Amino acid sequence: IGGDFNCPLDTVVDRSLPIPVGRTQMAKVIETSMVHCGLVDIWRHLHPRTREYSHYSHVHNSFSRIDLVLILSSLIHQVKECKFLPHYISDHSPINIRMETPDGGRGPYRWRLDPQLLNKEESVREIESAIKEFFRFNHPLVSTPDMIWEAFKAIIQGKIIALSSAYKKSYRQHTVTLELDLRRAETELYKSNSAENRERVASLQHELNVLSTSKAERALLRIRSRFYARGDKAGKLLAWQLRREEADRHVPSINLEHGTTSSTPETINRAFQNYYTSLYSTQYDKGSMRGHMFSFLEGVKIPELPGELREQLDVPLS
Repeated sequence: IGGDFNCPLDTVVDRSLPIPVGRTQMAKVIETSMVHCGLVDIWRHLHPRTREYSHYSHVHNSFSRIDLVLILSSLIHQVKECKFLPHYISDHSPINIRMETPDGGRGPYRWRLDPQLLNKEESVREIESAIKEFFRFNHPLVSTPDMIWEAFKAIIQGKIIALSSAYKKSYRQHTVTLELDLRRAETELYKSNSAENRERVASLQHELNVLSTSKAERALLRIRSRFYARGDKAGKLLAWQLRREEADRHVPSINLEHGTTSSTPETINRAFQNYYTSLYSTQYDKGSMRGHMFSFLEGVKIPELPGELREQLDVPLS
């Protein structure tokens, strides 16, 4: 679960203002829900003492960390990195999370034409030139139409893939450069909230906003409707909310003997196995244990029934 929660969970380290304030009711409800569902604020888990903010309030002239990503505690060991990125679309910083899944296998790759290439005049001209060149050297009278068509599809697909790769590489390099510049500008803004620094940040945010428009359009063209269609119906999505018992039994991390902490399931299972193996295989001296046992029993006074009462109990039933 990720988004703008509109309140800091910790009013001390998640706010830039030194004035102490009490925790809001919303923050208390969020933390209670996190405990019930077994969720963890992954950024704070990885940066327990770091002060970094995701939102700047012009009204209060302060920074705060109100954008959170909550993940299941059983997935902590898969998260390798979690960091804030420069904000250029809205007034909130996006959060980048890098996870490594144990299997991580993808299905078979299916190539798709990027429709945005057809909106670029340079790409259209190069595709037209490739088509003309192909049919100039491959006349229909020389080969069968089926062979010509299959060869044409392979050639034109390779050309489009090359154009798409070059476009993505250029776009990625430009985006990374602007993000680094914006990150440095935001750092300077944190140190000195001057008009010049704010103008520099706003200018870089605008450039990145314009650059990201094409990426958003491409994502909208390929978006899937599964979550939209099933979000309000009884099914797996709603069943995920009923995992309270599993969350209560889960062990998110464990302290090892050499002083480190691990959240990897294999390490946690091995630690429990070693502990109980050592617990139930304790070595002892049978002779000394027998002596202690008899000395203890000899000093115990076991109550006995009087003779008359024993005789009454032994009377045959009538």
